[in-house]
Amino acid sequence: MIDEFERVWPWLEHSLAISGYVHDGVAYPTHDKVHIWQRIVTGKARLWPASDSVILTEFIDHPTGIRSQNTWLAGGDDVDQIAANMFAVEAWGFKNGCHREIGNGRRGWLRKFTGYSEYGVRKQKDLLAPGTTPQFHR
Repeated sequence: MIDEFERVWPWLEHSLAISGYVHDGVAYPTHDKVHIWQRIVTGKARLWPASDSVILTEFIDHPTGIRSQNTWLAGGDDVDQIAANMFAVEAWGFKNGCHREIGNGRRGWLRKFTGYSEYGVRKQKDLLAPGTTPQFHR
């Protein structure tokens, strides 16, 4: 599995970069390579590698009992392959008791995936003063 992870890492890294936190023109991803790999090997995330794309999912167990499968990251050279592989991802979620498949991304994904509807818009506001550098705790 590590070989597949290494092969698809550039696609995941790109997806992290465009979905991360941007401050003063600098992108700060929410996770790094080690964090992603740890989530995969501990079973907290599932890697769906394909020849020209990759999907990364995770389960979210909500306090009310609803279980969501979240398409956390996706990337690669073939968007149609990602869309085609979503059938297997959705089946996996259903088999594992998920009530729904969710994921954030550009609105263009809605045109690629069948049966999906928009259920909100993700927004972000930078709370740091211009010119300051974000501080992170590890």
